[in-house]
Amino acid sequence: MRLFPREETFLPQFARGAEVILEAARVLDALAAAPVLDDERAVRIKQLEHQGDQIAHETFDLLNRTWITPIDREDIHVLVRNLDDVLDFIDAAAARIVLYRIASTTPELKKITSVIVQSAEAIQKAMALLSDLKHSKQILEACVEINRLENEADTVAQLAIGRLFAEARDPIEVMKWKEIYDFVEGATDRCEDVANTLEAIVIKST
Repeated sequence: MRLFPREETFLPQFARGAEVILEAARVLDALAAAPVLDDERAVRIKQLEHQGDQIAHETFDLLNRTWITPIDREDIHVLVRNLDDVLDFIDAAAARIVLYRIASTTPELKKITSVIVQSAEAIQKAMALLSDLKHSKQILEACVEINRLENEADTVAQLAIGRLFAEARDPIEVMKWKEIYDFVEGATDRCEDVANTLEAIVIKST
């Protein structure tokens, strides 16, 4: 049973959104691996964030022009917002790495940005399978993986912040790193929101 009609209304927008998120996640991961004082990679992420905004705008415009939608209108709206939120948090994290002139990374930061990439890959996989309910098992498996990754990132962030408060001597540095950790961990939370919405869509449709 096809969840979307053969013209694949809304699927191209979802797929493009997932691709933009994955590219942004990979650029952030590269930035976290080797922070530099120039902002070339942060600029690229900002460009991708703008692309995500444009995709969201186009999708909402299509939603307003579509009388009968393949899934609940509210679910489409929430999914688009969830995807946009992931990009917003990735962009915020990258912007602060540059703004605060972070010149060296930490194992925890690199671990969380790697989790963001893995989550983005799972989102892209789920979006590619969304057209047909025969793929519902694989979609739900991708959602479970995203949830697992969010739990992993949450644990790493808690340990990182605990170590930060225990070892850092400069309160300004504590503030900077606390904010960066909050944003990268927040990106994994937003990925989990995407997974939860996808899971609700599949369950409603089966």
